[in-house]
Amino acid sequence: MPNPHPRKSGQAIIFLMVVMVIGLLAVVWNFDLHRVISAKLRMRNAGDSAAMAAARWQGHSLNMIGDLNLIQAAILSLAYEEYQDALSEWEDAGGEASGEPEPEFEDYYDLAEMEALHELRLRIEFVGPLAGFAVAQQTAFNNGALPDPRLAANLVDFAADLRDEVARQPYDNAFDEYADLLDMLVFRGVAVSSYSLRLRNHPLTNEEFYGAIAQALADWWCPMYAYRDEMENYEDFESWTKLDTEFRYNFMFDLQLDEFTMTLSTDGYDIPNSAMLDGDDYTEEFGDFITSNEVIEAFGSSGFAFEGMLEALDVEWHVYNNSWARPWPRPAEYDDETNPRRLKPLAIHSRVKTKYNYLGAVSGISMSAEVGRGILASSDNETVDLSYRAKAKPFGFLNLDAGQEPPHYFGFVFPAFEEVRLVHFDIGNKVLSGVFYEHVTRHLESYLDRGPEATNPQCSYCQLLVKWEELNFQDGLEWLERAYNDDRNNPCDPEDDGYDPVWGDAGGGATGGS
Repeated sequence: MPNPHPRKSGQAIIFLMVVMVIGLLAVVWNFDLHRVISAKLRMRNAGDSAAMAAARWQGHSLNMIGDLNLIQAAILSLAYEEYQDALSEWEDAGGEASGEPEPEFEDYYDLAEMEALHELRLRIEFVGPLAGFAVAQQTAFNNGALPDPRLAANLVDFAADLRDEVARQPYDNAFDEYADLLDMLVFRGVAVSSYSLRLRNHPLTNEEFYGAIAQALADWWCPMYAYRDEMENYEDFESWTKLDTEFRYNFMFDLQLDEFTMTLSTDGYDIPNSAMLDGDDYTEEFGDFITSNEVIEAFGSSGFAFEGMLEALDVEWHVYNNSWARPWPRPAEYDDETNPRRLKPLAIHSRVKTKYNYLGAVSGISMSAEVGRGILASSDNETVDLSYRAKAKPFGFLNLDAGQEPPHYFGFVFPAFEEVRLVHFDIGNKVLSGVFYEHVTRHLESYLDRGPEATNPQCSYCQLLVKWEELNFQDGLEWLERAYNDDRNNPCDPEDDGYDPVWGDAGGGATGGS
């Protein structure tokens, strides 16, 4: 007769084992996830602090250059005062009738001394930001960053390129000394990069193009809208328009300054292009500022500094370049409904105070690292590639009788910088990741010469170029045509967050990253 109550203890053991396995997998997964998240947080802290440290050194360098500008003005002011006294004595003695030559202002200041001050400013402008680059490395290491071997190799190549550079140098052996300092940093270890190239407007030198390829591979073609011409005309790698692979680099944390000689004429005098004033207002306000400054007063001047600056025609000054005069980027704006004019959108909708509404010197950094996935890693993908970018900016203003004005108010560099802040990453020049810098400077030339077969298998951007060759451009063009002809719901419009059964979640896809 069958047992009406069969034993069930074996099922409980199986259930318990399943629960234990699931629990163990959850613990291991959380452990691996924690490792990656912790690495990302450390990278963020290290990157932000490194950018802030570099920006502070930019401010120090600008203040030192400004102090030297003021010292030069004070020296010229005293010389101009002596010249005025000598001129009065000459006139009292009868002027030309006395038989003595009329005094010349150039005889009362030493041009060699002015040249020495100018070279000192050039050295600070060139090497000061590099000192900030060194401080950024140490700051990053203090906040948990790890040495980046790829960055070290790139800097060695950069130093070698500098030694071969034949362009005009700011002073004798400047590039060799800069390269020596880079080699020293590589020897000590580096974690933070500040790659900045003057890139042509070409898809191959635009990181957004590679991001568009990655999204097209996932059948989301919206980012490819900007590259419709390339999709329509591309046949093979020889279809690319000519690209100059001799890229011009910007030095680490460039201060965005120019050299300037004030020139007098019958119509007045030249002033720096970055100045916010012109005409009589400039003459009056600048004269009041330069003659009432504490450094000028310390030299004992009786108020001839402005006139002395005007008369010393052979003297060089350091001034802000035009980038300082550019205002803070604003969100998208439209002239009218029929002629839209889009500006680069930022998450800044409120009015920026005038005393802070300038660009100029910005310290942009990038970091990259590989983090092991841990216990759950597969043999095909055992690491997670992490990257982080940040920007910081030195801020300051001039205290005038009328209030506080931006540091470039007169165009001349004066000591005005007191604080640094993190800023939006789209502010100022683009800063490249180390991987992209290497791709642009080392890999593109081979690709353009020999095609996909010459790409570097270890470079993710090279592999995206290989995938570019495999895309079905006709399907992509048809997809974009349907999207932009859809009056009811264009999935590529970032302002349209609706849902359509044909396109799916338009808002998420249109703005998704690569």
